[in-house]
Amino acid sequence: MRQYVFFFLAFGFLAGCAPDQQGGQQAKRIPGPAPELVSITFTREDTVKHYSAQVTYPGIREDLAFNQAVQAALKSAIDNFEAFIQGFNSENRVMTSEYQVVQVSDTVVSIRQVYEWAVPGTSTLQYDFHNINYDPSAKKLIGLAQLFKPGVDYQSLLRARIQDKIEARFKVKADVTDADLATFTIGGDFIEFYKVLYPEVMEPEPKAIRAAFSELKGKLR
Repeated sequence: MRQYVFFFLAFGFLAGCAPDQQGGQQAKRIPGPAPELVSITFTREDTVKHYSAQVTYPGIREDLAFNQAVQAALKSAIDNFEAFIQGFNSENRVMTSEYQVVQVSDTVVSIRQVYEWAVPGTSTLQYDFHNINYDPSAKKLIGLAQLFKPGVDYQSLLRARIQDKIEARFKVKADVTDADLATFTIGGDFIEFYKVLYPEVMEPEPKAIRAAFSELKGKLR
């Protein structure tokens, strides 16, 4: 029976530092240590469905919430790939992925994880996004809504920003979907989104569209 195999090493617990209060005023938060990422490789040769997979993804030692989120994303990526290839009577299908670290601090771990699907019978590579944005101090995933002040229509705001940037950069018009907004990562001073513009733009690779925090001034928390 096939099983997913995941390897995580045991390290010491990372503790956050709570701000003190002096003279009735709250002191500035003292940054804690950034978590240390480890790289894990998953491989599979499926002789029944005729595909191979090789994926490198991150883990954080002794951080169950982050590791479970990454494992769930990997399982979802494999499920998506297996569902996609059912429509093709071909062999030698390949799924690969290597992650990119966008930011690692004591409050934000942002990982870009794009899966590439090479399937004979399709004209180009296919892409599946499973980015992770995580607050290691709170042990919680970071959703897009958490970045904005309550009441801000951030979805309409970001759709307009992304559409304007695509049109200015690539000279094409593109609809921005909920799935496009879900592919974000968080940098030190920006939010970045990833979108495939093929065939309107002939290069099939995903395009990175960045919204600087300065453009969203007054809207962010």
